Amino acid sequence: MDLKTLALAAIFVLALPLAGCSTSTDGPAPTPPSSPLESSSAVAGPPSQNSLAPSSPGVAHSTRITIDIGGRTATGTLSSNATARSLIGQLPLTLSFRDYGGQEKIAGLPEALSLDGVPAGDSADPLTIGYYAPDQALVLYYENVGYSRGIVRIGSFDDLAAIRDQTGSFTARLTPAN
Repeated sequence: MDLKTLALAAIFVLALPLAGCSTSTDGPAPTPPSSPLESSSAVAGPPSQNSLAPSSPGVAHSTRITIDIGGRTATGTLSSNATARSLIGQLPLTLSFRDYGGQEKIAGLPEALSLDGVPAGDSADPLTIGYYAPDQALVLYYENVGYSRGIVRIGSFDDLAAIRDQTGSFTARLTPAN
């Protein structure tokens, strides 16, 4: 082995253990916060994590609600994000729902909900309580809805049939559960 090859091999052997090292000792780099919907610089794309997950450890406080539809009661849970907390601040509410697209029941809210710290969009599974920001509307999803800018997941409900089987417009009263 010539001197040049030996020197290159020594450099490689010495550099290899350092390849996985980081120059930071403060842990992983922080991820940038999600942009609110009104931010024109936000790049919308499908979320990588469930937006109902708490934003930091120890902050996971959910609020149980009841959804009364003409004597039939479904229960729900609202998450701890700012949008859900805004809705909790408006309860109790009586809302007029209508079907939209054969996949969700939607009702206009008297006041807009906060969008602080929530993704610019999301998708929704059946049994999801959501907020559709462009229409200032509460949404009860009974079918899968793909990603859309403006959807904010804020909770879930437990009785799919109670929502899905409503025909035409209906009124529902949302109250905090006792």
